[in-house]
Amino acid sequence: MDEFNEVKLITGEFKPGEAEEVLFSIIEDKIRFNSRQIFSYEERGMDGAERYKKRIEELQQSKNKIADIINRCKAKNQILNIESSIIIKEKTEHTDH
Repeated sequence: MDEFNEVKLITGEFKPGEAEEVLFSIIEDKIRFNSRQIFSYEERGMDGAERYKKRIEELQQSKNKIADIINRCKAKNQILNIESSIIIKEKTEHTDH
């Protein structure tokens, strides 16, 4: 049976500039991680880098969407309420992800 864990990552109210700093730093770290994975796969001549390239595209799209929301809130001088959790599932079988 798989175990389920939830960890709160971000919770609270943020000014637009604060929200931008927090959220973009997470996304940029994920993009750097995926870029390193691509480099590693390509250096070793291995297949499999495509999933990391696809993930970078998804992260860029998320970043653009977040930027739109933040810019809209900046224009209206609004505060953002951000709630983010990480779901961790302990699998009984090992998979390479």
